Amino acid sequence: MSRWSRVIIVIFSFILAVLSLITLLMFLSETIMSAMVAFFLRLQKIGSWRVLIILSAIVLLVTSVISLLLAVMSGRLRRARVRESTLGSVDIGVDAIESIALNAAKGSQSGVRSAKARVAPFKGDKLAVTMIVSCYSDVELPTMMSRVQERVKKDIERYTGIEVGEVHVRVSRVDAITARIDH
Repeated sequence: MSRWSRVIIVIFSFILAVLSLITLLMFLSETIMSAMVAFFLRLQKIGSWRVLIILSAIVLLVTSVISLLLAVMSGRLRRARVRESTLGSVDIGVDAIESIALNAAKGSQSGVRSAKARVAPFKGDKLAVTMIVSCYSDVELPTMMSRVQERVKKDIERYTGIEVGEVHVRVSRVDAITARIDH
């Protein structure tokens, strides 16, 4: 989830928490309820405040719709991929697919020191895999990372039967190779 998505969700959650607290207080005390109703009736009569409240309500509505869309259309897979066979079904979890991608990246002999994998839905029933890798310094990055892409795609498709639409590889770090000294 992107940084902006998280900011929108945090803002919406804060506003929702404040409104919930005010509503709770209003229904717990008749004095607070009557004070809030009188307050809003006074604000409605003042034109500039009325416009400000209408704009705030529109911003709250837009923020809630955006956070709802982010929650529903999140890029991260939340459910397992189910494969049906004559004997029953096989549920392949997201963590299993990510483990296959990690093993493929490390096993590709491409100078990958460490890696992280994220699986997301792609067009149709395919998957998009994002690999964040740390490499050794003696690696020819474009060639070796294309080898990682091919291996990840091939291994996920072979072991799960699920098509991979694309594999993104982001090299986050290049580490120097340290010499081992045996005493």
